[in-house]
Amino acid sequence: MPSKSKDKCAYCNLKADEQKCHVMIRCDCCEAWYHSQCQDLTKYEANLISNAEGKGVRWFCTKCIPELVINVDSQDQTEAKTSITELKEKLEEMNLLTMNKLNDIDRAVKGMQLTYADALKSNNENIKSLEDQCSKLVEQSTVQMDKAVEQKH
Repeated sequence: MPSKSKDKCAYCNLKADEQKCHVMIRCDCCEAWYHSQCQDLTKYEANLISNAEGKGVRWFCTKCIPELVINVDSQDQTEAKTSITELKEKLEEMNLLTMNKLNDIDRAVKGMQLTYADALKSNNENIKSLEDQCSKLVEQSTVQMDKAVEQKH
């Protein structure tokens, strides 16, 4: 068990003052104290971390970091799986709604195509009827003109 006393380094078990060129720094996870040198930190880095402690900065020793990563990864994986499942369900729901809308649009377009085809057929029939009537009128007019010309001669 690491020493939680500032008097000894939990890594090398030497007293704090035996490593005069380095400062002691406390792990925010196990709360053990370490020489900055034993944690591959410069004196400057250790002082920065210590001075920022009250500002929400947390520091973890090399022993605790792997444990934190495993715990966080496990929790994150569970949360990520839940999020992915929720996203999949939402996407499936949206896909179903989209497919229903597309089917509605397809039916409406087919209905319009049938209506358009019926209207086109009806217009073609009307045009044909008008052409026939025009032809008869032209024929009648031609006959009447021919009679009028004959009567003048």
